[in-house]
Amino acid sequence: MKTVYSLNFLLVWACCFSSNVFSNDEGSGGYLGARIGYSSNEKSCMDTSIKCDKDEAGYGFFVGYDFNPRIAWELSFNDIGDSVAKYPNVNLTGELREADLALKLSYPFYKQARIYGKLGAAYWEGKVTGGNLTLDDSGVRPLLGAGIEFPFADHWTTRLEYQYIDQVGNNEMGHTNPHFLGLSLVWNFASRAHKTPVIPVVVSVPPPQPVVKEPAPIAEQRIIVDETIGGPLFEFDKAIIRNTKSIDAVVDLLMQTLSLNVNIIGHTDARGTAEYNQRLSEIRANVVAKYLQSKGVTPNRIQVHGVGEDQPVADNQTEEGRAKNRRVEFVISGTKTL
Repeated sequence: MKTVYSLNFLLVWACCFSSNVFSNDEGSGGYLGARIGYSSNEKSCMDTSIKCDKDEAGYGFFVGYDFNPRIAWELSFNDIGDSVAKYPNVNLTGELREADLALKLSYPFYKQARIYGKLGAAYWEGKVTGGNLTLDDSGVRPLLGAGIEFPFADHWTTRLEYQYIDQVGNNEMGHTNPHFLGLSLVWNFASRAHKTPVIPVVVSVPPPQPVVKEPAPIAEQRIIVDETIGGPLFEFDKAIIRNTKSIDAVVDLLMQTLSLNVNIIGHTDARGTAEYNQRLSEIRANVVAKYLQSKGVTPNRIQVHGVGEDQPVADNQTEEGRAKNRRVEFVISGTKTL
């Protein structure tokens, strides 16, 4: 068992002192977790046993890395629990521990919650003792797992997970199929509460501005773009522009009259927390501003605001109403040439 516990120490040390490697700003990052739960070593007792206790509490801990919200790798260490069998002539006790490496595939299904499956390999070490008998062995067997994960704070999540290892043991000491149902507490180095990807935008050099002669005031003009006009401007819960066609008319107007200024106001629907929606509306407004700059609108002509879910124009209880509330408003003001 010394090999497993040496790996435990090295991984905990590496995770605690390498936070820059284990987190970044693009929705990926490392995490640490601990689990406790119920284990059952199926078929760990022979048919001739008088009494068989194959169920016990199990525990373990794990480290992992999210490459994105759907794909991660995970390394875990678990004490699966002992099995005790009473036979006519002897009482036997079996001990089992394992370390496993698995690919974790997740599916976000509500806000930041995920359901996931795991596929990997488990390195096991087992020992059977009783009377004058001592047997021990180790090996590698396939591992399957599945679970559900919920965030409950900025960096904290909790899991309910089932794990199965197939055919642990050998012909001499016997075989068992360990089942483990555990509840886990997970610390994520990257925040799970505000994971909104932001795309880089290459800003082109704006063309020279012609001299505007005899400027005259122009009445403020408000242009609203929502998902009911030309399709969604953004993907749900993201800040990546999907439909630029709907805002190109604003770009044309600003480039035709260089004395005009624009105030970009981002809005969201009411799904999610108010704090999260406020942040998302600000990020979306900034992404639209960068798109205008990439088309030649100079930064000094642009102002950006986000108001989150605070100014709905339709009912947030219906999908049609939420589509109207997910919008960007352009307030155009300034002067025009005579």
